[in-house]
Amino acid sequence: MPVNPFGIFSRRRFLGRSWLGLGCAALLAGGARAADFNVSTPGGAFAFTINGESPNPTLTLTRGRTYTFAVANSSFHPFKLGATTGVTNNNISSGTITYAVPLDAVDTTYFCSFHFFTGTLQFVDPPPVTAQIVGLSLDVSNVTLRSTVSNAASFTPQFNTNLLTTNWLPLSVVTNTSLNGTNETICGRPPGNAVFMRIRAQ
Repeated sequence: MPVNPFGIFSRRRFLGRSWLGLGCAALLAGGARAADFNVSTPGGAFAFTINGESPNPTLTLTRGRTYTFAVANSSFHPFKLGATTGVTNNNISSGTITYAVPLDAVDTTYFCSFHFFTGTLQFVDPPPVTAQIVGLSLDVSNVTLRSTVSNAASFTPQFNTNLLTTNWLPLSVVTNTSLNGTNETICGRPPGNAVFMRIRAQ
């Protein structure tokens, strides 16, 4: 059964638009967390157990995400990802491997570099982000945007004074806070009165 600790995204989409003030970035912060995958070879078995599944389960990873593998194997069963880029501390029997999955990653394997028993790494595109603008206010110098998002995301607020052009300019984010699923982001107010603004997720 495929193992997928989370399916997040990085596909770019435009999420919100509004005249006279919308905008802004939400980068949902999180503290330290456990490894995404716990890898072991109980009793020196010639197979990997990953997150309690064995032998050598298929792992599903999302392009654009970063994953950690906590490896605690027998010394003669080093764990190696078949990826060639984005991997730190690969090919170990004990410790942590970090894998920043490229956006163009193609299916590959993981394996024991001594005995070559193997499992599959498969990659999926990130799902689209959904967002809803739930509040907007202006003062002399700032725009305050309140929004909800379906997943943790990085946003860039942008503005344009002429929709016949593609010259979208970034707004500066002053602060961003998140509480009970709602993000409140304060940005510098763009110049001018007739301003079109949008949020771009990345």
